[in-house]
Amino acid sequence: MDLWRYFLRRIILTIPMVLGALVIMFIVTRILPGDPVMMILGPAHASPENIASMRKLMGLDHSVPVQFIIYLGQLLRGDLGFSYHAGNPVSQELLSRFPATFELTTFAFIIMVVFSVPMGVVSGYYRNKTPDNVISVFTVMGISMPTFWLGLLLIYIFFYKLGLAPPPMGRLSAEVEFPATVTGLLLIDTLVAGDFQAFLSALHQLILPGVTLAFFNMAIIVRTLKADLIETLEEDYIRTAKAMGIGIRKILFRHAFRNALLPTVTMLGAIYGSLLGGAVLTEVVFSWPGVGLYAVESITYLDYAGLQGFIVFYVVIFAIINLLVDLSYRWIDPRVRLD
Repeated sequence: MDLWRYFLRRIILTIPMVLGALVIMFIVTRILPGDPVMMILGPAHASPENIASMRKLMGLDHSVPVQFIIYLGQLLRGDLGFSYHAGNPVSQELLSRFPATFELTTFAFIIMVVFSVPMGVVSGYYRNKTPDNVISVFTVMGISMPTFWLGLLLIYIFFYKLGLAPPPMGRLSAEVEFPATVTGLLLIDTLVAGDFQAFLSALHQLILPGVTLAFFNMAIIVRTLKADLIETLEEDYIRTAKAMGIGIRKILFRHAFRNALLPTVTMLGAIYGSLLGGAVLTEVVFSWPGVGLYAVESITYLDYAGLQGFIVFYVVIFAIINLLVDLSYRWIDPRVRLD
């Protein structure tokens, strides 16, 4: 299939995903207890005139179906609405917070790939032996630990008890000045500014939330790769290669690993897309100023526009990551066709 036709088809398929997510979000937000107008005005300014004026300003004086149609019209113009609790347009808030989420999730993703892929290969090759049993204990721990609990545990051990980690208060230590914004990614911006102290501070702040975010997903990747590698190693062509005297290392990495990699790449793409959409619990625990924390703040203040904008952002990011994953299949296995 022509690449541009494939792109166009994927874009068309993304539209109903966004609409479905928005319909659900509209229904859920409107049935939540509380009044966003009262959250903004407060009891001291909640006169009938102010309430009516604010409802009209926020577009809440219409019925829910009419509000939905109006919002769709705004989306077609590229307008995600105004975030009243933040005091800025939703698009501005998302763009300003996305670099923090991107830096954290990419750092966690690198940790996850660097450790989980080798462990998955070792676990699959040494099935039911000591290395596999040790790694299985690790994966069970990773899957069974809630992310927020692991984050709090790491903070307690490495910050409170040992004093090895910085306070979980954002992207830089309080005594370090932020560099001039170039990319929004502090590890890059600090190097561009030539501020090595700020670079080390940004890296130091990343370690605990990065490990917290990676740990659970590492266990999933290890188990996925292990299962696929075990199945691949039992294929006839692997037995034939062994019978021909080909070295086990060559069989494992040139043939078995590559053929077992497609499901793992799919899983990696799904995990990375979900993390980029907002690592909500980790960002809350570590006060990380990303889009996940913004979503929680929007829920707290009943900021409909903020929640709706976050959903649109999440679905679009997830669709882009899935598209890139599908394209990577051709690089991993040239036999794959984009249908």
